[in-house]
Amino acid sequence: MNGSIYKVIFKGGQAEETEFLSLTFKNVITEIPIHIPAQVFSKLKKLSETDNALIPIQNIEEVLRFGEGLPSYKFNYYIVVLITNKQNNKKEGFLIGNVKKLGDILIGIWPFNNEFDSFSPAIILNKLNELIEQPSKFKNICLIF
Repeated sequence: MNGSIYKVIFKGGQAEETEFLSLTFKNVITEIPIHIPAQVFSKLKKLSETDNALIPIQNIEEVLRFGEGLPSYKFNYYIVVLITNKQNNKKEGFLIGNVKKLGDILIGIWPFNNEFDSFSPAIILNKLNELIEQPSKFKNICLIF
């Protein structure tokens, strides 16, 4: 992983003092992209209909890319998944980008200052599958488009 970052700008709500809010994700794109299966998001959207802990919203205003060695991918859209683990209250986030011929790929992780203890494609995919199969392990699940 290199030192590049993605700054995701969200539209602020009426209760916010600022018009825009942001989160910064550390780039995790490797030579072999981490593909996110398309059914993950369709299942999460469907789950949001019955689980009040999962909130899907359309709120991404813009994604800015900074740093050296950024991939040359042209992203069609972005998805942010933010979760809080009930067991340890740990907050985590994933930034996913869609590339025309590749599909959805993981491009960033949050929090920016704390990389995951053992980052690997298998761990990320397992965490997303766990969200679908066992959503009760998490609270404050937010899916942002």
